[in-house]
Amino acid sequence: MERTIRMKKVERRTTVIIIAILVAIAFISLLWISGIASSEDSFEGTYNALDEKRTNVTELMGVTAASSTAISLLPGDAGTPIAEQLADLSGYFMFILAAIYLEKWMVTITGMLAFKILIPIACGILILAQIIAYRAGGSINEADERSLFAISDKWKEVGVKLILFGLMIFAVIPVSGIVTEKIDASYQQSVQQTIEDTRNDAKQIQDTVGQEKDDNVVEKLFNKVKGGVAGQLDKFENTLNRITEAIAVLIVTSCAIPLAVLAFFIWLIKLLTGVNITIPRFRASKLIGKMKMGFD
Repeated sequence: MERTIRMKKVERRTTVIIIAILVAIAFISLLWISGIASSEDSFEGTYNALDEKRTNVTELMGVTAASSTAISLLPGDAGTPIAEQLADLSGYFMFILAAIYLEKWMVTITGMLAFKILIPIACGILILAQIIAYRAGGSINEADERSLFAISDKWKEVGVKLILFGLMIFAVIPVSGIVTEKIDASYQQSVQQTIEDTRNDAKQIQDTVGQEKDDNVVEKLFNKVKGGVAGQLDKFENTLNRITEAIAVLIVTSCAIPLAVLAFFIWLIKLLTGVNITIPRFRASKLIGKMKMGFD
């Protein structure tokens, strides 16, 4: 009898300690970590990288529009297909800009969602699971015990998955930023060179044409320029190819890689939580029986 009372005290003390730890984790997450995780200062590097990418996109959008306008100044209709293709690229730029702004918004929102909402709720679920497990340990009826332990195991599995999900959505943007950093760095010089060359080519056409509207006069003016009209068209065909390549890289770094990182985290969570997670099951009578066998 004395040992039974002592073991029940051990169970109660263990349950209280586990609950206290979970309560502490919930409050630390809610009152401290959530503030750090949702602060822009904590992700200065990520914000700077996204701002740099946004600047590149807006500059590319500007020079693309200027190039389309400049090509339309060339005599004849030879430049019309290139001008139309350049104009059509504006939709891609808007899509990339939306993705960049969404990433900036997600950086702080996911931190608040994970540490201010999901993890405290998960801790509450785990506390409930622990209380149910404690009650199951004191149950006399074997059927009730198994039922309560099954409920406790299920709730704990839900709590753990919720914690993992919160950490996953919080880590998606920073991790994808680390992955894309090398790609952005290797293409940064190329993008800047494309912007500079395109801006200069458009300015050259505008300066050459000036206010002249007569196609014959314009063609004569370009005949004095190296390569003439055909040379200008070749330049802008090359410009179109380079801008298209830059758009492809931006779509990969702004959209494809974050989605791939998210898919990887989802797969990892399924892998980690594919097996049912059980919690220690306390039952004083069984523990006392084991102690007696040990003493014998």
